[in-house]
Amino acid sequence: MVSQELREYEQARSHYQQALDIKIEYNDRYSQASTYHQLGRVSQELREYEQARSHYQQALDIFIKYNDRYSQASTYHQLGSVAQALREYEQARSHYQQALDIFIEYNDRYSQASTYYQLGKVLEELDNISEAKACYLEDLKISIEYDDKSGLATTLRNLARFCRKYPDSDFVAEIANSLNATVEELEKLFEDFSNDE
Repeated sequence: MVSQELREYEQARSHYQQALDIKIEYNDRYSQASTYHQLGRVSQELREYEQARSHYQQALDIFIKYNDRYSQASTYHQLGSVAQALREYEQARSHYQQALDIFIEYNDRYSQASTYYQLGKVLEELDNISEAKACYLEDLKISIEYDDKSGLATTLRNLARFCRKYPDSDFVAEIANSLNATVEELEKLFEDFSNDE
C-alpha cells in the first residue's frame, strides 16, 4: 500500500502478488479477497482495465462466497469504474447501483456520495438527464451533510459543468437551496469555476 500511495505501481503489484501467494499457500481464501481488490486498484491505475476487472471479480466472488455483503460494495463500485473507463455504460450503471444498494442497506451515507456522483456521470453518458440530476443532488446533499470540503469542491465543479451543458433554472434553484445560497450567489460560484478551467 505504501508503494501504491507513492505511485510506484509495479513495486506495489509485486508486493501484493507476494502477499497473495502466501495467502494461497496457507489456503487463507477470505484474506485473498482484499489483496485481489488491491491488485485490481493497481491494474486500474496502470489502465490495464481487463486485468483490473479480473482481479475485482475474483475479490467479489470471495466476498460473495463468505457472505461479506458490505465489502462487496466497494468492489462493485470499482467494477463500475472499470466499465465506465471502457465506456460500457450499462454495465457501469449496474455495478454502481449494486454498490449503492449495499451502502444504503448498511446506512453508510458517506460512501454513497462518490457512488451517486459516478452513477450520475454514467446516467449523463446514457442521456438519462433527469436521473443524473437526482444523483448529483444526492451527492451534493451528502457532501454538505458531512462537511466534506474536497468532495464538495468536486461536486460543485461538476454541477457547474453540468448546468452549462444542460441549462435548467429549476435545477439551479434546487442546488442553491441545498447550499442555503441565492441563485445569484450560486451562478457567481459557477462562473468562478468556469473561469478556472
